[in-house]
Amino acid sequence: MKRDSTSEPFFITDEIGAEMVAAGYEFEPPPIACTGRLRGVLERMSDAELALQPGEIADQERERRRLENQFHPGLAG
Repeated sequence: MKRDSTSEPFFITDEIGAEMVAAGYEFEPPPIACTGRLRGVLERMSDAELALQPGEIADQERERRRLENQFHPGLAG
């Protein structure tokens, strides 16, 4: 396996994966690919959709919207 200094995306093919395992690397690819940030996804949700989402980041988005509505009622979406 050859390493270069480019900043282009690096995809682990079966061949490269086999070379990495042979070199002693242990890894598990992620179960899904992420194409966006969770905060960005939550920002685009309606209030009703957001209400169904669990987790700390969803709680933070709900609080952000609450404060936005409290201090700038005309801007809240």
